[in-house]
Amino acid sequence: MREARPEDAPKLHALRLEAGWDAEAIPAWYEAMGRGERGMWVAELEGRMVAMVAEDVADGKTTAAVTSLAVTAAAARRGLGRWLTLFAEEQARARGVRTLTLNTRPTNVAALALYQGLGYRPFKHAVRSWGEAVFLRKRLEGAP
Repeated sequence: MREARPEDAPKLHALRLEAGWDAEAIPAWYEAMGRGERGMWVAELEGRMVAMVAEDVADGKTTAAVTSLAVTAAAARRGLGRWLTLFAEEQARARGVRTLTLNTRPTNVAALALYQGLGYRPFKHAVRSWGEAVFLRKRLEGAP
């Protein structure tokens, strides 16, 4: 696991498309990283980028949002989604974030089970650019 670098952009683009997500926002994500508004990390397995997670500061201080999590099909079913979520929590906690939010499709049963199993609880539904979303949040233990 490491922080995403600008030269990762083509691989990150391919990973996002393979995972079934859009990739057009990647240049803006790097700009947000430069402004300190976004953290973005990639996971590699045998030298190949297989997963990514990104987190945005939602209110400038105490709340952050996992805004993207993607795993390639070749690396699926290995616990990477869980590991990436816990990693994002650690990163947020280290910055003093007290509440972490995320969202997914209400039909994504596996993701909902993962997040709820980690202590996230639904708090609203809303329409996103990609469709209906359920939003979940978690109070981070040990946060200042």
